[in-house]
Amino acid sequence: MGAVEMDALTEMFAGMKFRRQIFGGVSEADVWKKMDQVQNEYRRLYEKQAAGYEARIEERDAQIRKLQEQLSARETGESGSTAAGGIENEQREE
Repeated sequence: MGAVEMDALTEMFAGMKFRRQIFGGVSEADVWKKMDQVQNEYRRLYEKQAAGYEARIEERDAQIRKLQEQLSARETGESGSTAAGGIENEQREE
């Protein structure tokens, strides 16, 4: 969770008010409702963070595949050019 999300949660908690009852303090139903709101907010932030991580992992995997393909192409190209290069070098030495 980033700082912006943490600030939003802090503001949410600071602004949270509970309905009072004449006897017994606060309304239990209101407390459960507020807890549900907090849980939903945490879930939303978690899913946002998870989606960001998933996107970064997919980006990294795509970059790895691209580099592997480049390396494979280079190795294939070098094996053919190395043989030809070796022949050229032998001819120059003579």
